[in-house]
Formats: sequence, structure tokens, C-alpha cells
Amino acid sequence: MTEFWNDFPGINEALGRVQELIDRAIQSNNRIIAEGLGSLFGGDGKLLRPGLLLIASSFGKDQEEKRFPLAAALEILHTATLIHDDVIDNSPLRRGLPAAHEKYGQKDAVLIGDFLLSRCFLLTAQYTSPENAEYLARSISALCSMELEQDADRFRSSVSVRGYLRKITGKTALLFSLACHVGASEAKAPPPVTTTLRRIGYNLGMAFQIIDDILDYTGEEDTIRKPRGNDVKAGLVTLPLILALRRDTQGELTALVGQDTFPHSDFNRIIRLTLELGGIEESYRYSQGYTRRALGEIESLPPGKGRTMMEKLTHKLLERTA
Repeated sequence: MTEFWNDFPGINEALGRVQELIDRAIQSNNRIIAEGLGSLFGGDGKLLRPGLLLIASSFGKDQEEKRFPLAAALEILHTATLIHDDVIDNSPLRRGLPAAHEKYGQKDAVLIGDFLLSRCFLLTAQYTSPENAEYLARSISALCSMELEQDADRFRSSVSVRGYLRKITGKTALLFSLACHVGASEAKAPPPVTTTLRRIGYNLGMAFQIIDDILDYTGEEDTIRKPRGNDVKAGLVTLPLILALRRDTQGELTALVGQDTFPHSDFNRIIRLTLELGGIEESYRYSQGYTRRALGEIESLPPGKGRTMMEKLTHKLLERTA
């Protein structure tokens, strides 16, 4: 199991059970599916969303076994979205290994992702309430809409901060919020606590994605396990670039990301100018703002092990380098 959760009592053991359920759920007699998923689920992923669901479930009075398959379903859903993302972005690596579409082609990669979606829905139908099943379906709809919007905005430097934040709400924050909501509601936590946890998940997801986008500019390739500037080269206009363009009084960066020049520009120069113009520094302030909101909500949770772990997780996600 990943070392990420070593300082969270009981979580690694619980995630071991989740991993066993994932391994059973994704079994297939198809060679391509079996090989493709073996590399994706056999690595050292953090299992963030399942871990978040398990922590949120500790605030309820009902610690039924169904929280484990629901956590597994959430990770399976997340992995399906990663496969589809890699196809759309033409990303060469995923978790340090060749992406599914690099090994099997785009058509088969999409079908592997679809297979995972079917397994997610199967687990969800068996173990969650109709209300949470609907919440999951709505989250997937929002995620797909934001992916389509992001793809339409590729190589468009006119993306606003507001537009960017709306995209990462659908891409990332909704799944974090969903993890907290499902974990708490299925464990029958008090409704006000469930609502608070849902807001915490949202703020954590926003901060997490902003830092992820920062690391595309600053991360070490052997740590982030993908080429630096991978998103920039794919034409994704994220917060560091948006904020750097606001400060580009000389117009050098603006010229590089113009409608006709962006796809053919020197991407290393774009990265350098984004850093020099303060896009990274200001992006960190945005992530810190969402983190502060999460910590403020955490303070209102009932005291105990769950609140302590949620606070520790919030700090750890803010300080991550991968």
C-alpha cells in the first residue's frame, strides 16, 4: 500500500481491503483489459479519494462494510477518467508508465475506460442509496461537460480565472466532494456534518488541482512521473499561465500564446516566462485560500480522530510535490 497514508491510523489497512475489492472488480478475461488495468492499479497510486471517503465515514454511527466497495467504486471511476483524459490530452505517461493509448491505441484505451465505468456503476448499484447513485451520475455528467469545455479551449489564451475555476470544479473538486458526501451520508453522519464534509471535499479538490497545475511548471519529472510542461504542450491554459498573462506588460508571453503562435511556440520559454512573471507564486495564493477555507470548515467538525486526520490530510495535500 502507498506510503502516503502511513501517518493516518487505520487508513492503510482499510485501503488494503479497498484494493482487494478493486482487484476483484476489474478482473477480465480480455488480455488487453487485464494488461492495461494491471499496470494502472498495480502501481503506487495514493488512493486519495477512497481515503477521503473512509475518513468522512468515521463521522457516522454506521460503519457498515459497504463503505469499502463504495471507496473502490470511486477509485475505479477516477481511474476511468484518467484513461479518457490521457487519450484527449495525448499524454505519453501515466504514473510513470506508458499511458494506455500509447500501448493499445486510442480506441482500445477508451474501451478500457468504459469497462471501468461499467464496474463503477455495478458496485454503486449494489451498495449505495438511490440518492447517492444519482449524485454520482450528476457528478459524472459535470465532469464530462468540463472535459469537453477544456478541450474546446485548448490553445486559447483568453481563458479567464473564473472559467478555469469552473473547469476544475467539474474535473476534480466534484469527486473530492463526492467522496466526502458518500462516506458521511452512507455512514449516517448527522446532515449538518455531511454538508460540512462535502464543502471540505470541494475546497480540498480545488486546492489539489491548482497545485497539480503548478507542478506541471515546476515539478521534477521523476517525481511527478510525467514530462514537465506536458499540459502546456497540450494547449491547456491553467491558472499559472492565466495569472502570468495578467502581468505581461511587455507582451512577450502574450505573443507566444497567440491564436496562431501557441501550438508552435517554444514551450520551455512559456514555462520560464510564466515563472518569471509570478504566475506560480500567485497560483499558490489561490491554493492556500482554498486550503484555509477547508481548515475553517474542519474546525467546525466534531472533535476526534476523524477531524485530526482531515486536518492532517489538508496540510499534506498543500505541501505535496507530486
